[in-house]
Amino acid sequence: MVEVAFTYDFHPDMDEEAYKRVARKATALMVSAEGFIEIKANRNMLGSPNVRRSSVWDSMENWAKLAETPEFQKVTQEFRKYVTNTNVNIWGASPYMPEPIKP
Repeated sequence: MVEVAFTYDFHPDMDEEAYKRVARKATALMVSAEGFIEIKANRNMLGSPNVRRSSVWDSMENWAKLAETPEFQKVTQEFRKYVTNTNVNIWGASPYMPEPIKP
């Protein structure tokens, strides 16, 4: 299982409705992709980056299949019209704590 964390800031003059439409397109592509498990978004309470969108996949291969499709690449390019300071990190399980610890 892998988690893809995409962080970014909003352009100051961003069209919020256009951003939302593109974000919905990207989310729909992910949800329909093989191996997709979940997606969540967070806002940074302390500033930059403004947003973290994290998607969880059953394998790196399935995430890569989506990322390589022309449709997803087009949406990603469109998304970058509204955001800056983008960063992508791909996380796997820790060998020291492979499962969450809960009370």
